[in-house]
Amino acid sequence: MINAETVHVEITKTTFPVSAYRPLGAGSRDLMSCIVWASGGNCMRRELGCLSLAGSVILLAIGAIPVNASIRPSFSLDRCSWNATHIVLVQTTPKDGVFSVVESWKGNLKPGDSLEVPELKPSKDAVSILSHPKPQGFGSQDTQGISEQIPRQPGGSRMILFLKKKEDSGAASASVGNATGTQWEPASTGGGMKVSALWIDGGKGFCFRQWMNPGPSALSECWQFPVTSSDVALFTARIQRVLQVQKDLAETLAMKNNPEVRTDRLGHIALGDVWEAQREAIDALGKAGTVALPEILQIMDEPPVPYDGTVLIRAFVEAAGKDSGKLLNARLQQDVIYWKAVGPTLTANWLDQLVEPGASLFVKFNETELLIRELDREHYAPAAQTAAELRDFWVSQPLVYDPKWGERDLRNGGTALEMIRAESFELAKQCDDFVKHVGTKKLNSDAER
Repeated sequence: MINAETVHVEITKTTFPVSAYRPLGAGSRDLMSCIVWASGGNCMRRELGCLSLAGSVILLAIGAIPVNASIRPSFSLDRCSWNATHIVLVQTTPKDGVFSVVESWKGNLKPGDSLEVPELKPSKDAVSILSHPKPQGFGSQDTQGISEQIPRQPGGSRMILFLKKKEDSGAASASVGNATGTQWEPASTGGGMKVSALWIDGGKGFCFRQWMNPGPSALSECWQFPVTSSDVALFTARIQRVLQVQKDLAETLAMKNNPEVRTDRLGHIALGDVWEAQREAIDALGKAGTVALPEILQIMDEPPVPYDGTVLIRAFVEAAGKDSGKLLNARLQQDVIYWKAVGPTLTANWLDQLVEPGASLFVKFNETELLIRELDREHYAPAAQTAAELRDFWVSQPLVYDPKWGERDLRNGGTALEMIRAESFELAKQCDDFVKHVGTKKLNSDAER
């Protein structure tokens, strides 16, 4: 076992790589993939949880959007695959809402079984996918709401259903080979059954998603990070990938006698591309204690895309235990070195890189914000000097800081550029607030003596 003191020495002596600033476009992911990822892929949840700056920027990149615009339910392939107890390829039958199983990929349903899903019954005036209005870019010309309805597909049409068996469904009453007596719930955590299904038409997948905010959840050709195609073969391959990772994670979590091997395997899963597995693996690393710190640091150095920085910092703090303040400060010191090396090389459009998930500035800005926030929460006084050093450098750089950027009230929305600038301004303010909080606490402590 590695004791906390040993880990402290190793971490504070680690040389963290300073990635060179790379403008958007040089070997980067296309902008469309970035938007899909952030606006409802595997990372962006109902709140802009994992990316306080970049996620907001991507969502706002097309113009000014109200902050309180309503986020509608959207299909997520990975989330549904992970949460489902049953995943089946089915075909429609003459009876609306009743389906025949063609293949079973998860759960105990068998080919030929029937199952009834009342929520997927099309209305009387529903039309087939072929008759749905075709969206133009990210917009839709559907003024009648046709694309918001369950489509009426021809008999024998195929779908992929992501289901959860209701615990008190009375499944025992269902006859052998017939699951119509079972009650099913959607695998999606919100939005109902229509965002827990994938319709197949012409070899392409169709799903309900909110492509614009504000805007409805509408049925359209389905593609999302990391599958940037509507080809059903790619969707089925992705489902199998998610299920294999889920199995690997379950086996790894069950390991009890070899913590080093267990944390190594968790680290590999956390560096993978399955969002749900990342979160569970990172959470498990946090609970593993100091033995997991090298793995957590490796993830922080080169996080996967997408990733949740908040979960990662929380795991780092939990694994570090009583030394969390020291190690957070050590990491922040490395971030200050990074920004001092990179800051002078930035160009006027440096913030463009923040629409590129996984880019060096994207990752480092997010981490630096979270480190300051956590150190402030812990009131770790020795880090005040580091925070002050970062603040002083930040406000000295005209490309990253302007006092005017903090003047506008953006609670009712704003443009992408305004949001980016406000967040960059906020970093300096967070540093300043932390220094003030530490000073106030010291004064109060001295007064009590």
